[in-house]
Amino acid sequence: MSVIGIDIAMHHLLAEPDDQVLVQAQLDAAEEAAMQFLNRRFYLDQVALDAARAGLPAAMQLAKEANAAAVAAAEAEQDHTLRCRQLEYARKALADAYDVADSIAYGMVLNPAIQAACLLKLGHLFANREEVVTGTTATELPLASQHLLMPYRIRMGV
Repeated sequence: MSVIGIDIAMHHLLAEPDDQVLVQAQLDAAEEAAMQFLNRRFYLDQVALDAARAGLPAAMQLAKEANAAAVAAAEAEQDHTLRCRQLEYARKALADAYDVADSIAYGMVLNPAIQAACLLKLGHLFANREEVVTGTTATELPLASQHLLMPYRIRMGV
């Protein structure tokens, strides 16, 4: 479920009512892409953010318990290669759970810059529904959406 209202998205695109299902799917994708780029989740309001954060302790505990069970199962494996692989899977699952928790813990309330970036990304997805451009000269456009999102990005990596 997207944070940005479908009515705003439809108006931004000047889309026809028949396109609403497509626009909703692309809006969800644009928001998810923005959240992945930011390494954090965003929410409609402070109440929604607080509710998401309230579930973190239980989620973290479940992740730790699942990791402990996976490690115990891996330790019981007789084959060294399989045991190492299972331990790596357990470590990765715990790291992924912690990454999700961090993205919620560092979550933020939707602001105009993030909304504009999502709508720009949505416009790109809506206008360019194929990966290939035919019959014209392709030109790379600067990604203004990334420039709008950059001040809010955390843990950028290399």
